[in-house]
This record gives sequence, C-alpha cells and structure tokens, in this order.
Amino acid sequence: MGDKFTSEAFKRMDRSEIAIISKAMVELESIPKEVVEDVLREFHFALVSGQEMISGGADTVKRLLMKNLDSETAKYIMDSLNLDTGPAPFRELENVSPRILAQILRNEHPQTLALILGHLQSEQAAELLTNLPAGVRPEILMRLAKLEAVPEDMLMEVDKVLQSQLIAMGGKEGKKVGGVSAVAEILNAVDRATEEEVLSEIEEESAQMAEDIRNLMFVFEDVSGLDDRAVRELLKEISNEDMTMALRGASDDLKERFFKNMSERAATMIREDLEIMGPTRLSDVENAQQNIVKVVRRLEVEGRIAIGRGGGDVFV
Repeated sequence: MGDKFTSEAFKRMDRSEIAIISKAMVELESIPKEVVEDVLREFHFALVSGQEMISGGADTVKRLLMKNLDSETAKYIMDSLNLDTGPAPFRELENVSPRILAQILRNEHPQTLALILGHLQSEQAAELLTNLPAGVRPEILMRLAKLEAVPEDMLMEVDKVLQSQLIAMGGKEGKKVGGVSAVAEILNAVDRATEEEVLSEIEEESAQMAEDIRNLMFVFEDVSGLDDRAVRELLKEISNEDMTMALRGASDDLKERFFKNMSERAATMIREDLEIMGPTRLSDVENAQQNIVKVVRRLEVEGRIAIGRGGGDVFV
C-alpha cells in the first residue's frame, strides 16, 4: 500500500498493534499477486499498476517504521522484534578487566557509572562495583535503579569517550537500562558484606527502593537452591494454605523438592488439594509465593538458614 498509507494506518494504531503487524511483516517473504487479489480485493488497482509481488522482511519493516513513526516508538517496536538498530554501546567492555575498568572510571560521575554498569553482565558489573570506592557504590546503584530510557546518541557518545580512554591506557534513541531488577542481579553476585553495606545505605535514602531490590534478589523458584535442611526449616514456618497456593504456580522440580522434605501424609494432602483446585488468580499465587520469600529472608537474618551468594558461600 506504500509509505503514505502505512503512515496514516500507524497513526490510528497503538504500539501493541503496530508490533503485531510488524512481526508478521518481518516473517513475510513474498505473496503472489493472485493470492493477494483473492484475500484483499481492494488492493486490485495497486497490484495491476505493475507490482507483481508484495514483499516484506526486516529491512522493509525497519524502513517503514523509521519513516512513519517517531524515533522512540520506532525503537520500541524494533526492540520488541529483536531487529538490529545499530551498534550496541559498551560492547567492547565485555573483554576489559573490571579492575582496569574501575581505574579508568574512578573519576566519572555516578550517573555515567550507572549507565555503564547497566550495560554489563551482572557478574562483570558486580566485579566492577566491588573495585569502585565504597562510598560511591550506593549512589551508583540508586541512580541505576531509577534509570529507564536513555537517548541512544548519548550512550554512543559516552561509549566513544570510554573507548578513547581504553586505547590511551592500553586496555582495550532510547535503550532501557537499569531499574531495580538490574541492581538486584548485581547485588546477587557480590559478597554478602558488600550487599549489606549498599542496601543499608540505599534504605536510608529510600526504604521502598531497598525493599523492591530485596524482593527481586531472591525469588520463589530460588528455593530450589536451598539445601534439604533449610527447606525443612522453611516448612516449619509456612501455612498449608500458602504452600498449596504457592505450589500452584511452581515448577514440577520445585514441587518435588518440597514434597520430599515433608511427611508422606502432608505431601499427599497437598498433591490432592492441587489436583482438585479450580482456576486460581495469578495474583493470589504470587502473593503466597512472596509470603514464602519473606520467610526465607527472615530465616536468613535469624541465622537459621544460609542462602548462596556471589563471592563464595559462607556456612555457619
């Protein structure tokens, strides 16, 4: 139908509709003229004007999106379709030692450090965080937690400057980075002392942010990483109602992990309850799972169970 029609059509759609149509276009190769005429008679005049085929593909979609939408919406759609939108910033940092990187970045503004940290793998980000001065760590992670969309040209400019610094030392459109989930992943990979230090300082500034980070640092499925003794200790603190509701949305492996640490009678009762349970609201399942996560965190604070952390597990 051409660029003009596409522009007018996209103006009347929301992002999710554009994403669905764009996905279909990416997967589209070619459609014979006869098939199109059978399905969409109104295209007849355009087809007889010389077009033998209607073609799609990634290049066509990217061209139409960039030409007919604002840059932010076009970027959103292309990201949702995993279309390459250009060179990724900070990609070269994956091969740089965190110790060297920390030395290069020691005088950078916390906001810049947050941008960079958000683009690294959680393990490398944790190492970099550990090598940065202790006093600046909480501010960096708080800024990272608040980050959402960052203009692509700004990211590329920071990356360009950083690359020149790497060369000198011999080390050698919006993109969503950061958020509390990124901070949680990083803190999951650092040692316990660093985690507690950073979280306690973040909590002084924002108790809600600290709570959100803690909630993401250990999720219900992570219970599978506890040893049998810890699972049995956990079971002492959980009501049958919460356990049954939580297991409604659990993997088979995690269910069996709980069942093998229960009495045969208790396991049989919960299995039967799960079989006869009718449709359940997802929010109820998630609430029950979160209640169990809170018990896990309390038992850890009390020293009754141990949770594996980055930097080596410590058992007492």
